[in-house]
This record gives sequence, structure tokens and C-alpha cells, in this order.
Amino acid sequence: MAAISNNGTTKQKPRLDLNGYSYIMDRLTNEKTYWRCINYSLHHCNSRLHTCVITNNIIKPPTEHICTIDGTTVELRKFDEQIAYRALHTQETP
Repeated sequence: MAAISNNGTTKQKPRLDLNGYSYIMDRLTNEKTYWRCINYSLHHCNSRLHTCVITNNIIKPPTEHICTIDGTTVELRKFDEQIAYRALHTQETP
């Protein structure tokens, strides 16, 4: 299942996590969202996928990756997001 995060990158672009790989939003039309591999710049990975704008269901499955996945990267990112969320939503006691 694809999980979309709205604060997935340093530029606050949406990020989609699917099967251990991460994708960032490349462009948006009225019908589709186009995603590209997050390692596009670093490893020149050209993997892409398309999702429906309304339902977020995958319309076109991802193409083959040339980058390798590291299972800890996604888990560390999720952990960092949880810490940031807790820091923002913790109330101070006087």
C-alpha cells in the first residue's frame, strides 16, 4: 500500500512510500499525479509511477529501479517525522 506524506522532503514536497522505495511528486494534472524516484538526482534512477488525483490509487505501476533500497532509510525517516510531530504538538506545563 502506498503511503503519502506531505512533509517528505526538505522543500516540503509530498513523498510517496511504496515497497521500500520513496518517490517525490514530479507534476500534477487534473487526472494524475506523476511521481519519480527520490534517488533521481543522486543515483540517476528513472523509476516513475502515476496515481489518481482523486483516489490516490496507482494507475501505472512503478518502472524498474536502478538504485538500491536500504530498509533502514524509510524507517529512520518515519521515526524522524514522529519526533518532529511530537515536538510540535507537546504542550508546555507552567
